[in-house]
Amino acid sequence: MAGDVRTRILEAAKALAESHDSVQGVTISLESVAHQAGLTKPGLMYHFPSKQALMVGVVDHAAEHWAHMLAGQAGKPVGELSSFERHRAYVAVATTAEVSRADYWIFSDALYHPTLAEAWSGHLGPWFDTVGLDAQAVSLLTAARFCADGAWMSEATGVFRSTDLAAVREHALGLIDTAERLTAGNRRTGAEESAAAGECSAAEDRAVADGTGTGTREVTA
Repeated sequence: MAGDVRTRILEAAKALAESHDSVQGVTISLESVAHQAGLTKPGLMYHFPSKQALMVGVVDHAAEHWAHMLAGQAGKPVGELSSFERHRAYVAVATTAEVSRADYWIFSDALYHPTLAEAWSGHLGPWFDTVGLDAQAVSLLTAARFCADGAWMSEATGVFRSTDLAAVREHALGLIDTAERLTAGNRRTGAEESAAAGECSAAEDRAVADGTGTGTREVTA
């Protein structure tokens, strides 16, 4: 029951942000959110004792929702996905999900408050992890993510919307495909070079052992 009331409060805060004509100047107060949620101010403060706590809750709720959409798109938990699969899920969601001015306000407000930004980092950071990839692959994945970022933000604000989101999505997915091919090629080349070096070392050992090698190793009787 408490969870239902908490969710109702968070959705009320988002609805208030959505009711503004622009993303600028959005002001959320405990009183206005309580009224929107059909609660008294003390009733709201039972769940969120301060405006800061409310804002942290709003951002965490939004970031959790994004993470849920990404997991649904990917079909697997984030820990079971490659960096390429995670970025594909983000591109797909960012270019197809229904977003609003409120989504943009919640995201952009967190940029100026480290405490709020922690919620985004906590829920979405794992989806953008590129540990273990080389610089070229990382730059391609970052470019794909920036394409997706711009797509959903322009849709949310209504400013310079794309006339063909599908084309934007395909371009971003192409960048991810390129990053994956380059990474696979580099790993294959590295494995082949390692195998070749191993074969050379083994051949040298055999030559030294039978006395036909020209290496510097000494054979003792």
